[in-house]
Amino acid sequence: MPNHAAGLVLWQSDQGEGGRLGESPGHSDGFPFDRRFRLSDLSLMQTFFRRLRKLKANSFTLVELLVVISIIGLLAGLAVPAIQGGLDRAKQGVDVSNARQLGIIFFSEANDNNGIYRVNTDLTNTSPASDFTTICKSMVSNGILPTTKILAGNGVPPAVNTNNLGAGNIAWAYVVGLDVASDGQIPLLFTKGPSTLASGTAQLQPNYPWKTKGMVVYRVGNFAEFIRASNYSSTAGTVNIGVNVSNTIIQP
Repeated sequence: MPNHAAGLVLWQSDQGEGGRLGESPGHSDGFPFDRRFRLSDLSLMQTFFRRLRKLKANSFTLVELLVVISIIGLLAGLAVPAIQGGLDRAKQGVDVSNARQLGIIFFSEANDNNGIYRVNTDLTNTSPASDFTTICKSMVSNGILPTTKILAGNGVPPAVNTNNLGAGNIAWAYVVGLDVASDGQIPLLFTKGPSTLASGTAQLQPNYPWKTKGMVVYRVGNFAEFIRASNYSSTAGTVNIGVNVSNTIIQP
């Protein structure tokens, strides 16, 4: 009996001849084979299909996928307001810092001017300037303001250079006619927009730097803060300043 290779094999002719189990053309004992498939090959195929079924069993269904997407959307919706709030607080901090630095410069200058805050381009000129931009330009050109960045604020970009400083680069309104002995609660600088503080409140509009959310105030008492509007909507807001101000206000 012929000594065939070990292992059970199955044969199928390439040409369609023969075709019986263990038989090939010209060989009554069934060997050699045109194609050989061992039991180990069948085992590999069985393993492949078993793993495929397991993969399908572990896959997400369409409903499960939609549920996951919905949860992710819900979490994102909850996170966006918190992120926006954090960004707003950071911007408020920058504006408060700018107002404080600018106010300290005015305060230091007033101490050298018998305690009187400037109202025009020259300390000796007691006639109020028509706008705050004129005062700022003079202070920059005379080296009193070391940088134009502190004139900027939320939604108000800094000037590219001192020669290009304009009203669009200044975020502050200025209260004239004050001195260092004035009520420390009176604003010296505040976010531009409101034309009067006579009632102790400021009325906000959507075209102001902080829109209707609030405003930054630097007071004569040398402290700055962001005051959130107590009553606001997308079209209007009201900020309580805490003190009536009858002095003239000049805008950039």
